[in-house]
Amino acid sequence: MKIINRWLSAVVAASLVLTGPAQPAAAATTTVDNATAGRFTASADWGTSAWSTQRHGADYRFATPNTSVSDAAWFKASIAEAGAHLVEVWYPADAGYNSATPFMVATTEGVRGVAVDQRANGGRWVGIGTFTLAAGDYNVVGVSRWTSRPGYVVADAVRITSSTGAVSYALPLPRTALPRSEYDDPHHDYPAIDLPVGTGTPAYAVRAGTVTVIDDSSCGRGINLTGTDGAVYTYCHFSSWSVGNGAAVGAGQLIGMTGNTGNSTGPHLHFGIRTGSTRRCPQNFLLALYDGVTPPAATSLPTTGCFYATLTSEEVVPLG
Repeated sequence: MKIINRWLSAVVAASLVLTGPAQPAAAATTTVDNATAGRFTASADWGTSAWSTQRHGADYRFATPNTSVSDAAWFKASIAEAGAHLVEVWYPADAGYNSATPFMVATTEGVRGVAVDQRANGGRWVGIGTFTLAAGDYNVVGVSRWTSRPGYVVADAVRITSSTGAVSYALPLPRTALPRSEYDDPHHDYPAIDLPVGTGTPAYAVRAGTVTVIDDSSCGRGINLTGTDGAVYTYCHFSSWSVGNGAAVGAGQLIGMTGNTGNSTGPHLHFGIRTGSTRRCPQNFLLALYDGVTPPAATSLPTTGCFYATLTSEEVVPLG
């Protein structure tokens, strides 16, 4: 899949600094470091290191993978009010660390897992999703050793931000990744959009739904997210997945890292929307998310006007 030739002028980049999906209406933010007194627990099998300059605070904790026991390290937090909370994690990244570190969040629906590639995006806050948390003082976020991938798993710090209400939608990329104008660009020859971001950029679920993993020569590593509205939101060219096939995800949850797999001539995220077998132009949907307003229903999105060439021999991403 080719990246479209840019024929729009450059615009001013976004000025917000949040690394993860769009920030919900903030009511309270809690940051817990692995060295925060009384707020972190781990077994003796977890080591302590200050080797990486990407660490949060004075040091971080690490452990080898273990496929027979979770042996989770836990961050304890005081949640003042039940409701939706954005969870972000901080860790140093290194090629020798784990590419699928299991993070766990204790939600009102039970513990939910999110795999995080700790070989990329280190030294900053990375959003792993928005979750419904109960009020109280308890172990909220854990880091498990239960992974078959090689490399240390790392527990460094977490940040939990409450919201005034449930978050229903999120941008598919960090808000700082692209200016607004990129979400209005045409695709080359059918309803979709190509978003030019480098390999390893976090990709997020635009809304709640269920994941079907894609792995083929066209989309490469990707995901079909069947939303709670029945529409299918397609992501292509991931370098890695952060969720498994059949996983239920919430809006803003980390689902993968962008890349250049499949039929692609350069790193980018291909994003499409369809209802049934009808492909829809996603631009108006994405612009609404960028502007922080409720996006139009998928069924109301146009089917023309968002690409600048007729269908050719260019390979079209299968409907799945």
